[in-house]
Amino acid sequence: MRARPIALLGVALLTLTACGDVQVSSPTTELEAANTTTPLDPSADAAPSTTIVEPTPTTTVETTTTTVPVTTTTVLDVDCIKTTTCQFANLVGMDFSRLKLDFVNFQVANLGGASFVGANLNNSIFIRADLSAVNFEGASLKNVDFTAATLNAASFKGANLEGAVMCDVDLESVLELTKAQLDQVKKFKTRGKVYCP
Repeated sequence: MRARPIALLGVALLTLTACGDVQVSSPTTELEAANTTTPLDPSADAAPSTTIVEPTPTTTVETTTTTVPVTTTTVLDVDCIKTTTCQFANLVGMDFSRLKLDFVNFQVANLGGASFVGANLNNSIFIRADLSAVNFEGASLKNVDFTAATLNAASFKGANLEGAVMCDVDLESVLELTKAQLDQVKKFKTRGKVYCP
C-alpha cells in the first residue's frame, strides 16, 4: 500500500519536471501576493525584476505673448486735454483729429507727429512747442500763438491761420503753407529776428 502513494508522488514530480521551471512556495496572503512581482523573462532565474512604468501624458499649453508698442505718452499726459493745460506734456504721435481743443495751452509740449486734421484749435497756445511733422490739415487755428515753435515738416494744408501769431519761427521746412494763409497771420517774424510777444 505504501508503494501507491510513492508512485503518485513520483508521477506528480515527473509531471512538474516536464512543465518546466516551477517553484513551490508556501501559501501567501493576498497582500503579499499583490506586492510580489514575477520576472518578465522566465529564463532569467536570478535576474532582478523590473517594473515598466508608462509615462504620464503631459499637457502642453501654448502661450501667446502680445507685444505692446513702445510709446512715451503716459495717461497723465493725455489727461491734460481735459484740464486744457498741457504745458511740457509728451503727446508724440497722438491723434487729435476733429476735436474741439480751443483755449488749450500746449506751451513747450512735445507733439511731434501728432495729427490735428480738422481740429478746432482756436486761441490755443503752442509757444516753444515741438510741432515737427504735425498735420494741421483743415484745422481752425484762429488766434493761435506759435511763437518760437519748431515747425519742421508741419503741414498747414487748408488750415485757417486768421489772427495767428508766428514769431521767431522757421518756415523754410513747413509743408503746404500758402501766401494767402500767411497774409491772415497777425504777427510774423522769421527765426533769428527779434522775439515778438
